[in-house]
Amino acid sequence: MIDVAVIKTFELSGMLRKLFYVILFASQLLQHCYADNIDIKNIFVSILPQKYFVKRIGGEYVNVSVMVGTGQNPATYEPSPKQMALLSKAKLYFRIGVPFEDIWIDVINELNVNLKIIECCTELRSIALEEHAHGNHNEEESVDDPHVWTSPINAKYISLKIKKALIDILPDQKVELENNYSKLIMDLSKLDQDIRLRLMYLDNRYIVVSHPSWGYYADAYNLIQLPIELDGKDVHAKSLTKLIELSRSKKINRVFVQKQFNKNSAEILAKEIDAQVIELDPLAEDYIANLYHVTNAILNRKVGDEPHY
Repeated sequence: MIDVAVIKTFELSGMLRKLFYVILFASQLLQHCYADNIDIKNIFVSILPQKYFVKRIGGEYVNVSVMVGTGQNPATYEPSPKQMALLSKAKLYFRIGVPFEDIWIDVINELNVNLKIIECCTELRSIALEEHAHGNHNEEESVDDPHVWTSPINAKYISLKIKKALIDILPDQKVELENNYSKLIMDLSKLDQDIRLRLMYLDNRYIVVSHPSWGYYADAYNLIQLPIELDGKDVHAKSLTKLIELSRSKKINRVFVQKQFNKNSAEILAKEIDAQVIELDPLAEDYIANLYHVTNAILNRKVGDEPHY
């Protein structure tokens, strides 16, 4: 004889199972409806670090496209037809002062007359590329260093410009955008403080780099950048010899290269002074993790030994 209580238990479990599926279906339906109602804005940036800032602030309300992808060189970059097509539908473009912008920005503006172009660095103090580093200093040939984002202090200003522009096009999300911005600023302030403390007692404050990408970082933390080449130009043999002698005198044991540029001269120099060649990328997307990595490299710590803050 079948126990009535057992039958009722099976019936109850079946009802609960059905109820579970109904709730699951309803929640998924609500999620789809919510997603459909989100006003997602298409945003363009020039380089990957900017994407990090825009996504940290804009969150789910922004779809961010990057002009210069991983491993590409902002000095020689040309937009693809696909990117130009996407730009025609974009709401904002954040400039940051890299070379290709001057060539292409008018074309981009003509392509989308409704595209609002935001200058992220207009009020930041510029640092001149060190033309005198190879003994060919000429005031008339002085060029501003475009790598402004490598300083966390500058990154906070850039983030402020991004926040204001996003609030203009997403006024209903102002509170959330402000909260996201505040969290980012706290992280950038902590990054700045951590780097400052860790480099404070560094004995050798000279860094030899294949390309002068770290001028603003060096300026922020009282380091001296010695670039092998300037403005994408190959170094002359005489200049390289002088830099080898200077590197020996400063007891340099690491030479920092960048994957976007030729590293032949850096390898020659490193061999002459018995130094290690280390690749750093100022264009890496995860801005905060990358600058901790850069700091570790300067401190001669092991790759992957980044602190967990």
